[in-house]
Parts: sequence; C-alpha cells; structure tokens
Amino acid sequence: MTQRQHPPARQAAASGFQHLRDRLQRWALATVVAVMCSPALAALPTMPTPGTDMNGATCAAGDWMCAMSAYFKAGMAILGLVLVALGFLYVVGGALSKWREYTAGRAQIADLKEYFIMGMILTVFLVILVTYAFQVIGQT
Repeated sequence: MTQRQHPPARQAAASGFQHLRDRLQRWALATVVAVMCSPALAALPTMPTPGTDMNGATCAAGDWMCAMSAYFKAGMAILGLVLVALGFLYVVGGALSKWREYTAGRAQIADLKEYFIMGMILTVFLVILVTYAFQVIGQT
C-alpha cells in the first residue's frame, strides 16, 4: 500500500497552521507563567476563634495559645457529640437485630423488652455524660 501524497500547497498550509498553533501555545504558556510568577496582592482574612478558651476568657487578636485552647475545646465538644451519635446508632442497630430475632421466633418478648430498656438507659447515660463534660470544659 502506498500512502496518498498531498499536494505541496496543502502541506504548506498544514505546516503553516502547525506553526501558528505552536506560537499561540507558547504565548499562552508565557502569559500563564507571567501571571503565576507575580505576587498575590490580596490580604488574607483573619480567622475568628470558635469561642472562649479553656478558662472562659475571650481570645485577643494575635493570641495563638488562646486560639489553640478554644479550638481544642471545640474539638472536644464535637468529639463528645460524635461519640453520643455512634452510641445511639449502635443501640438502634442492636434493637433492630433483636426485633428481627423476636419476629423470627429465636428470642422471647422479655429479651426484647430488656434490650430496649438497657438501650434507653445507655443512651440517656451517654447524653448525661457528654452534657456534664460540656459543663466541665465550659462549653455550655
């Protein structure tokens, strides 16, 4: 098989377009590099602290130790809420599996009642524990 030869005028036009495309790419690249090398002149906003520090004092501007203490306290509060949510999900999941066993005839109604009562007690205990922890670290 032989390749079809294009007329010289068409080859010249194709190489001209190739040359033009290469020049445009170089100019675009030069523009992007020039913009990326220039300094950013925007000022970054100051980030507010999430509340008070561990002692209950309001954080002053530029006091990074107070800000870290406030962030730590907020993180502990979020961790407590996540643990209560996980405990609640485990209780609900266990209650559903116990209900499934009861409907299949593998568990008695007394087992189901016992699990529901203990699940409620555990959930209430977790909420009370996290509420007390919030009061100790001064969150509420």
